Amino acid sequence: MRKLSEYKNEEALDVLADIIDPVVEILADKGISKLRNMKVPKLKLAQYIIKNHKESVLRILARLNDTPYEEFECNIFTLPMQILELLNDEELLNFFNSQGQMVETSGSVTDNTQVEKA
Repeated sequence: MRKLSEYKNEEALDVLADIIDPVVEILADKGISKLRNMKVPKLKLAQYIIKNHKESVLRILARLNDTPYEEFECNIFTLPMQILELLNDEELLNFFNSQGQMVETSGSVTDNTQVEKA
């Protein structure tokens, strides 16, 4: 599995384009915001993400392993190592943190932003 910092130029753009959807899906989960605010250990946060966003996690792992999602396989022995690699990849964590801040500060698309007239 490659680290985000190993991707350069057009390849980096392709990776970013491929992982944006699963990252946004994960970070839009309000439970993650609560856990981050509670400053739970990384493994607890990872556990929550794995249990609630399996497909997104697998899509991210597949892309970072340069494997099509449909062909990607992991097992109980390989998955923990890959998750630990992700948790220790500072660039990826910074990416998730910055995206999480953007998602958290954004309002709902359906929120009413019009000012009522008195």
